[in-house]
Amino acid sequence: MRSTKSVAFTLFLVIVTSLPFILNASFWSLSALYRGGYLSVERPSVDVLVSEKGTFKAGFYQVGENAFSFAIWYAETETLNHPATVVWMANRDRPVNRRASRLSFRRRGDLALVDADRTVMWTTTNTDSAGEVLELRETGNLVLLDGERKVVWQSFDQPTDTLLPGQPLTRSMRLVSKKAEGIYNSGYYSVHFNDDNVLSFIYDGPNTSSLYWPPPENTVWENGRT
Repeated sequence: MRSTKSVAFTLFLVIVTSLPFILNASFWSLSALYRGGYLSVERPSVDVLVSEKGTFKAGFYQVGENAFSFAIWYAETETLNHPATVVWMANRDRPVNRRASRLSFRRRGDLALVDADRTVMWTTTNTDSAGEVLELRETGNLVLLDGERKVVWQSFDQPTDTLLPGQPLTRSMRLVSKKAEGIYNSGYYSVHFNDDNVLSFIYDGPNTSSLYWPPPENTVWENGRT
């Protein structure tokens, strides 16, 4: 009959040796990605960035049978029976393959979304400053920081169809709707500031493009927009 100490020691060994598998199976998440690292499409439930309080997640999000986009979504809306509420996508119109694709934090200090055939489908625009770390903030903003923790690129500067609290919409940006519920590529409706710096809602369909708000038959002053 084994002693209590022997049983306890055996139990301790089982827990310690099993710990890496437990972490990888259900509890593993990333708070940051560093230069030279990558996130793999083949581990969509593991290679995920999570904001400090767990409000948002960023990772590969399935948009088709063999298609993934790198996205940000509200973590609490993610269930088995309902799609998550996605608030941003890097490559909504150029999804990557479910095999061998990855988001690479390249040595030059930028991010590149690389398809299975090594085609670069999307990159960040920080050509002047190299990033050192990628973090997902509790605001839902994905930020690339340099060695002094200054922002050199952020998802808030490249919105897709959603504005989050605290996120600005400036003259150089536009929001573009998705095609339909559950179809995430670019749709026909957009919002942006026109040449008169007036916020404008546009329908840009296959055969026509038209302003539908503010009422186009009125002048800027008649619409009360300046």
